[in-house]
Amino acid sequence: MNKPNIVEIYGEDHSPWVQSVLLGMHDNNINYNLRAVPTIGLFSKSGMMMPAMRIGRSEWKLDSMEILQSFGYDSVPILEKKMIFKTWNGVTHRIDNPFKFFYSWSLCRGFFKNKLLNLFNHLLRPFTTIYFFTLLSLVSIKMRKFIIKEDFLDQYSYWDKRLINSDNKFFGGVSPNIIDYQLFGIIQSHCSIPYIPLIKTLQESSKLQSLRKWISNMHVKFVDYPHLYSADYFNPKQKAVQHASLIERALYWLGFVALLIILPFTIMFLLFLLIRRK
Repeated sequence: MNKPNIVEIYGEDHSPWVQSVLLGMHDNNINYNLRAVPTIGLFSKSGMMMPAMRIGRSEWKLDSMEILQSFGYDSVPILEKKMIFKTWNGVTHRIDNPFKFFYSWSLCRGFFKNKLLNLFNHLLRPFTTIYFFTLLSLVSIKMRKFIIKEDFLDQYSYWDKRLINSDNKFFGGVSPNIIDYQLFGIIQSHCSIPYIPLIKTLQESSKLQSLRKWISNMHVKFVDYPHLYSADYFNPKQKAVQHASLIERALYWLGFVALLIILPFTIMFLLFLLIRRK
């Protein structure tokens, strides 16, 4: 009897694009194996880029929208892709407090089904954290040249207006589509390491009432979703995300200390990946 093909996902649920794929998988009842460290083959192909998905031994898919389209969803128009990406503004504030950033990543629970490999993932995950901390720092520096004043209301106004005259619960109608997964995934990312001015805008602005109603609909839809970082921030309140076990956290910090001990090598490897990314 042939073994069923396993859907394998590489990524961290602090990433909005990984979140969007996980939401789509969860909504379609697709059983998956989530790994925090790429395979050697995937790493040689695309470095630390996430998300990535493959079924069995097939080729890895790398773009979150393409992955979601492979589930049968329609593509998103270019204009709306840009408007989705606009709501990403504010994510770079997660590096404002470096300790909070690394501590929050240490709390990420492992979802890899093989318990030994899951623990090994936690030992290696600190490098992923350092990589994305550095990448976000570089992105933040670049964004300062183009954004004079942050306007968190403006980046969500388009989507609130889309909902005002709609009787549907979701952007996809009676059920979520790629826009729902992508927007809600970004909100999960905002809530995973919250920047309070942005969160308060979403919670309190009188001009985002329709958006909050949509968030509530998504909360009900994804009541048992294990990566729901918005659980404590919007109604109806849901069960908080379960944190990593003590041994998972201990291995994370052990790996972090090891990277500091071999700091010259860590920096050289980091620079190699960043140069390669360009």
